[in-house]
Amino acid sequence: DEPGAKSSTRAARLPSPRRRARACARPRAQRVAAVAYSAVATAEAEWDEPGVVAGMGTNCMASVSIGCLFCCQGCNAEKLRNAFTFLPPQPSYTIVEEAAEGSNSNARGGKLQFISEPIKGFAFYQQAAKNAAVHVLSTSRGERIPVVWVRNGSPNGNQNSTSGGRKGSPLVILHCHGNATDIGVMMGPYFELTKQLGCEVVGVEYSGYGTSTGAPTSGNCLADVEAAYNFVVGSGVPPERIVAYGQSVGSGPALALAARRPLGGVILHSAMLSGIKVIDPQPESCCKPSCMYCCFDFFHNDRHIKQVTCPAFIIHGMMDDIIPLYHGVRLAEGAPKPCKWPGYFPRDAGHNDIVETNAGAYFRELAGFLRNVQERADGVSRGAAGPSMSSIGKPAQVEMRDHGGPDVNPETIHYAEPAVGPQDGRYAQLRAGQGHGNVAERGGGK
Repeated sequence: DEPGAKSSTRAARLPSPRRRARACARPRAQRVAAVAYSAVATAEAEWDEPGVVAGMGTNCMASVSIGCLFCCQGCNAEKLRNAFTFLPPQPSYTIVEEAAEGSNSNARGGKLQFISEPIKGFAFYQQAAKNAAVHVLSTSRGERIPVVWVRNGSPNGNQNSTSGGRKGSPLVILHCHGNATDIGVMMGPYFELTKQLGCEVVGVEYSGYGTSTGAPTSGNCLADVEAAYNFVVGSGVPPERIVAYGQSVGSGPALALAARRPLGGVILHSAMLSGIKVIDPQPESCCKPSCMYCCFDFFHNDRHIKQVTCPAFIIHGMMDDIIPLYHGVRLAEGAPKPCKWPGYFPRDAGHNDIVETNAGAYFRELAGFLRNVQERADGVSRGAAGPSMSSIGKPAQVEMRDHGGPDVNPETIHYAEPAVGPQDGRYAQLRAGQGHGNVAERGGGK
């Protein structure tokens, strides 16, 4: 044979670089884990007081778990983020598109139809759909996402918001949902907000969720919310009448928007300090994942909260075992002084049940905050974002605003509160240095 032929034959038998990376990923992860576990065991054996390295030990185990997950994802940072961040459910709805009216050429209109059995026959959800307009937007990344605009008492959903910029017109809540739901499942909460508070709600769908195109990534998520904001402003709503509402993972794009665009206010519901800080077992000790993998971090809420120029309202359940309470407390403390609003930290609530734990208190707190935003937008501001936050967990007592809507009992809600965050224990397992394999198998990695 010719030498060149032998060389080409040998080259053909060699695996591609991508295959070689995949082949060595799991053994590499096992070697990293073995070395780290051995180091922690040695440290605990040499110290007379094991408690001295307890915080370092749990943080190290969690960091190893993230490192193994990184290797299992082919050493791809974007896949690492997505693996424990986005959990798109089966779509609960479909969109029947129609030609949109008006001058906003970026959107097409349509009608939302439920396909999920638990909500398809629910009268409250059907009523919500009748009061909603669906618009399909194009994002700066070339994806197509639906947003749903829910109004209170509107007979149909075939027109843009009527709020405009007139004094006394309703506020618009730009809602960013959690990572385990979609806008179809959230139609109940959206409609309840409009009925209780007299506002309008624009629910944003993320790329890769529901009927959207693309894949769920942190970059796509930011572009999705930016497109929805531009659409609302382009529909005639002044920025000072828009309130960004970020729930769970949705706090990332909502607060990023508030840090760089004008808003009337921002609400952070069960929010995180950052994407990887959710995994920190001992945030005050060394070797925590957010330090070891700081270059992979995303949704930097701890930085963005310092950049807001509008009132910031923090809601966080004290019993939250998915995103621990200290995330909400530190976000409340980190807001600029003129933007601080008393936080709401219900004692018995967790991550997915803040509303149903005490619906009356939840809506009263929201009403007080939105009343202040409304007054500022109407030019009746007292010259500050609201009362200064002298102590966390002791918010000012406020009454429900009389918005002239239907007589709704604030102590009850008309829907089962959706689980907006993961319920498979993935974050707790990662904090314990376990479950990296399960996370890689159960979701993310797109």
